[in-house]
Amino acid sequence: MDSTDNLDLLKQLKHLVAENESLKARLDEYQYSTAIKEKEIQELKLKIANGNEIKSRLDNQVMELELLQNYMGDLEQETEGAVNREMDLQQQVGNAVSVRHQLDDLKQQYTYLQTQLTGLQAQLQELNNRNLLLQQQTSRIAELESFLADAEQERDEWKALAGLKE
Repeated sequence: MDSTDNLDLLKQLKHLVAENESLKARLDEYQYSTAIKEKEIQELKLKIANGNEIKSRLDNQVMELELLQNYMGDLEQETEGAVNREMDLQQQVGNAVSVRHQLDDLKQQYTYLQTQLTGLQAQLQELNNRNLLLQQQTSRIAELESFLADAEQERDEWKALAGLKE
């Protein structure tokens, strides 16, 4: 081989060595850049994981909030029902009080009517007693009138007999 060929080979070798060094430098740059990118990717994955965890917690909190809202709605309905039942009970109490007053009034009227009835029964008994007394007196008068009629007839008969004797 000849020196020119050697020189060419040497040039090529230097060129290849320089190119290899350049490629190694670029490889180091890419490895550094890749390491930075991988670190950024790891940080992003961590952020995503944290974000997913936060999203999961937020989703849980949203579900809890919805459950609480539903529970509050149920409580509101129960409260409305209780208010309605309380109003009904108040109305029933009012009605009961009104009925109680009416009952008290009726008891007073009943007592008054009982008193009047007792008075009327006493008057009726008194009138029955008077009537009985009057019936007895009427019967006695009738008996006496019959007695008197008999006595007058007997007297007239005696007078007529006495007048005949004379």
